[in-house]
Amino acid sequence: MLKLLKMALNGCMEPNVIMKQGRLRLVPAEKKHIIPLSETLSEENIFELSLFDRTPIDFLVEFVGKDDVYVVEKDYVPLAITGVEADGPQTGLMWAMFAEDMQNNWYSFLKASPNLVEFMHGNYYKLNMNILESNERIIKWALWLGFKADAVIKGKNVDYVHFVRCNLFKKNVYNLASRPVIH
Repeated sequence: MLKLLKMALNGCMEPNVIMKQGRLRLVPAEKKHIIPLSETLSEENIFELSLFDRTPIDFLVEFVGKDDVYVVEKDYVPLAITGVEADGPQTGLMWAMFAEDMQNNWYSFLKASPNLVEFMHGNYYKLNMNILESNERIIKWALWLGFKADAVIKGKNVDYVHFVRCNLFKKNVYNLASRPVIH
């Protein structure tokens, strides 16, 4: 995080660009991203939205513009949308949806992913993710990023793997076991 702050202070980054990795940029999600992402969302993400009777447009309209929602762009073309929703004290539920073209940029995205997760951890001690059990690529991504599989959530037609990742460098004041005893 300090590295990103130094880059911003030195004028190395464009306005609204939170971080860069090669030609990939992380920017706040805006309305201009809705149509391009809805038209290029991956089959896996469209399937997952259909499980909740949602269309890509419905989902994107709801989440674009919220705090902690960002878009990964390459040359100003959106490749992914990701965010964190508060899920309890110092706990956030991280999610991501990818455009089909992310496959062509997967290795660049992998290089940027550790910084992305550290950025997402900024306001949260613990991040959770729920990933469709059939989505092996994203499960491998979560494991590579240090998320630990915690449980399988059984659904009617599909199961989700619940992942947890703690930020060991951030204090957790809600961890009762680590609080000092007052006599």
